[in-house]
Amino acid sequence: MRLAALSMSAVLLSGCSWLGGITSPSKSHQKAPYAYASAAQGQGGMQGAHNPCIVYSPVQPAPQGCDPSMVTVANGHQNYGGTQSPTYTTGGYGSHAGNAQQMGHHRNAGPKLKKPKLRGSLSLGTEKSVSGSLLDFQIPGVSPVLAYNPTPFIEGRTVDNGDSITTTTYTSALEGIEAPTLSFDDVHKSPVAVKAGLEYIVSPKFTMFANGGYSHTTGSDGARASVVSTLLRTVSDQPVDDMGAPTGPPLVNTSFIPNQNVANIFYDFSDQRQFDVEIGARHYLAPVYRTSGYKTLTPFVGASVGVSHLNDVTYKTNQNQLFLEQAFEDDQYNYYDVPTPGTVTTLYDKEWLVNGGLQAGLEMQVTPSTALAFETGVKVYQGRDYSTGDSGDMNVSVPLTLRGSFNF
Repeated sequence: MRLAALSMSAVLLSGCSWLGGITSPSKSHQKAPYAYASAAQGQGGMQGAHNPCIVYSPVQPAPQGCDPSMVTVANGHQNYGGTQSPTYTTGGYGSHAGNAQQMGHHRNAGPKLKKPKLRGSLSLGTEKSVSGSLLDFQIPGVSPVLAYNPTPFIEGRTVDNGDSITTTTYTSALEGIEAPTLSFDDVHKSPVAVKAGLEYIVSPKFTMFANGGYSHTTGSDGARASVVSTLLRTVSDQPVDDMGAPTGPPLVNTSFIPNQNVANIFYDFSDQRQFDVEIGARHYLAPVYRTSGYKTLTPFVGASVGVSHLNDVTYKTNQNQLFLEQAFEDDQYNYYDVPTPGTVTTLYDKEWLVNGGLQAGLEMQVTPSTALAFETGVKVYQGRDYSTGDSGDMNVSVPLTLRGSFNF
């Protein structure tokens, strides 16, 4: 017990002595250099042993009895003898403080932008028909060439020889009609088409679209059908008396030239004006080209269905006719124009047609909000009905389109 009591007394006396060193100004000035020097290492410890106004951290308060202008920061504190001194940074201590402030600024820059869901489109293109007939001459009532009548074009002359009268007649006997079927492309070549529409972006790889368009093409002229006939020359020599009365049967002689074009009928077709409404979808494949920015080149496939309103198709005809007598007598094959009344024949009435198509192409992102695409494919139009009620052919065409689109 005596030993324990003595130990406790020694501890208390030691603690009082230490506390007294803190509260006594004179003793703190003497003990501070030693205490700081023992805590420091390297060069900082040596500085503390000679200068009582040294601190080891920029935030440490000035030692008692030292004017703030006399306080210096030891080089060695926490640098283990290094030569660099601790420095202040903007926004706090350490480089990470400034970075953290900047990072926080970027995170709070603003609300996240929404991806566009709608974009508009404008396109310019053409379309070339590759299958289907617009005019089939073999359909009765469709073309006047089938109703060709050679009677109005008979030529002839009569010569009085005194004792006989010689009559020469030039006619033709129909062999057939040379009238190649006129395709849609023969009559209306490559119409110019413009379209405008909207696209709904369902996903990055799938869009749906709706378009309205107009196209126009000039009707051709010069298409022709030919009437092929055998040319006939009939010479009748009728004996007569002085009064001109027949005295016996006539002597008839006939000659012919086969396989000749006796008439050509030329067709002048009206222009075609077409209005289209269609809906469809596109699926985008993986880009075939991509830059580090926004520019990409992406292939796509698509399909569409729609309706088209076409105006009526009419035509005027012009006809020329072979000089029959010149063909026999002079071996010349010349034609003359036949006056026509200028009537207009309706081939098709105006009507709505259903159509459908498949497309494929490439789309290039030009700016973050605009794109340019080239597409082609195949398009099929419902067959039209002739004005006579007969059914016409379907029109199969290949469209070529340049399309621009822009995000809203």
